[in-house]
Amino acid sequence: MLPSSLAVTVAITLLGLLTVALFLAAYRRGHFDRIDAQSLIPLDDDDFNVTRPWESEAQREARMAEHGPLRPAVTPGIWGGAA
Repeated sequence: MLPSSLAVTVAITLLGLLTVALFLAAYRRGHFDRIDAQSLIPLDDDDFNVTRPWESEAQREARMAEHGPLRPAVTPGIWGGAA
């Protein structure tokens, strides 16, 4: 019984340390610097006016009627604009 519980304890400890190390690495690289601004991105209406390459002509015209003229996706990360 002892060897199996020791293996589980060591495995859980190593996984916990790996999780903490990955969190600290992400924190040092700045992934949590603008968390307030990033939380508002889903609420931004800017993506309604960006051309979507996968939608049909009827969908595009309906979106243009509701949200105005469309513009090309040139900003990286917006509907296929990423390189």
